[in-house]
Amino acid sequence: MSIGYTRVRIVAQPVKIDMSDHSAKLLQARCGGRVRRVGSCVGLLCALGSRVIARIRLTAPLVMVTVGIVVSRLMHEDLADLLDESATEHAVELILALLLFVDATEVRGGLFGGERAVSARLPAVALPLTLLGAVVLGTVLLPSTSIAVLVVVACVVVPTDLAPASGLLHDSRLPERVRRTLNVESGYNDDIVAPVFVVALATLGENHAREGTGEAIVHGFQSSMTAGVVGAAGGFGGAWLARSATSRALTTLRCVRIGVVLLTLLAYAAASGLSANGFIAAFVSGIAYHATRTTIGGGTLDESELELAEDLAILSSMAMWFLFGATVSYLFELGVPGGEVFVYAAVALTALRIIPVRFSLLGSDLPAPDRRAISLLGPRGTASIVFGLLAWRGIDDIDDASLVLYVMAATVLGSIAFHGFTVDRVGRRHSREVSATPQS
Repeated sequence: MSIGYTRVRIVAQPVKIDMSDHSAKLLQARCGGRVRRVGSCVGLLCALGSRVIARIRLTAPLVMVTVGIVVSRLMHEDLADLLDESATEHAVELILALLLFVDATEVRGGLFGGERAVSARLPAVALPLTLLGAVVLGTVLLPSTSIAVLVVVACVVVPTDLAPASGLLHDSRLPERVRRTLNVESGYNDDIVAPVFVVALATLGENHAREGTGEAIVHGFQSSMTAGVVGAAGGFGGAWLARSATSRALTTLRCVRIGVVLLTLLAYAAASGLSANGFIAAFVSGIAYHATRTTIGGGTLDESELELAEDLAILSSMAMWFLFGATVSYLFELGVPGGEVFVYAAVALTALRIIPVRFSLLGSDLPAPDRRAISLLGPRGTASIVFGLLAWRGIDDIDDASLVLYVMAATVLGSIAFHGFTVDRVGRRHSREVSATPQS
């Protein structure tokens, strides 16, 4: 596969060659500052004009991506150093941890949203089949790529995220059962994919020479188990403290909201400090917190306790979409990838989603229109972006790292276009089919 990946090294270096280190850093800081200021202004406008954006059937992610592309092109900023900075890696990790925590707390009606017979099928059956299919597809379209890289690519393109098509959660044309199932799936698949991604990435990083593949797998399993324990302990402990403090009037609701955010960061940091998977810890802590506050000991949860975490998750997501737009502009300045990258992304968004999901729902009590809707509605978004950026930082080989970044960009852009069109079409078709069905 030849799409000019080696140009990444060439483009990433000119500033260091033509000017002193001090001047280079000063220029990068000024360029980066301009981009951040413009991004902040656009985010503010999106927030203040959210109803207008929704009325004209746009989404905040689409607006932020478009602006990120345009701003990056106009300011000619070289993002190579920004993407390589360790601060960028830590930032995207914390964003994903926060999003996973919020996803976990949004699961209502038990661990599977009151739809265990249906919701459990998607992460337990459809997701593994989709991951396997993505790896097999990679061996066909990208034959010169190693299996470890193909696993990383699969982990990048498979997780679903409802942000690019957030309107579907409020689309009354779709049954509540369908929307709840999609929301539960979106919350769980990031957590399931994360340990697979971490193990595959470990075999491609600088530590692989000292740690074999088998050892990496064992370490990944141990890391996941430790993270689960840390997350459960943190979520339970945090919920117990919040309940005790509020019942004794020792704190205010505002401080509880701050505490929830800090609990997320603490769970992630504690797991990372034990060389465990911080993503799993954040997700499990969200489940444990919500379960403890709502079910154990007759507790009740004031939904406003989660508002700050949810708002920060939305803000972080908007920043991630802007960075994604700038990354897309940067990538396509380097060169357009080969057609196999776009074919891979197209198949990942369609056949690799539809076939495993339809298969996993065989024998369920869902009507045929509901099964079709669930199989078609699998947007890719923030999780794919975060995993793609982490892979860029974690893979030593520049060609492999660039491949993952190109596939991520093609998949997320394709999802914005495909699912932006599909949601409305599926909703209209579902509404017609239900209307045409004779009522018993």
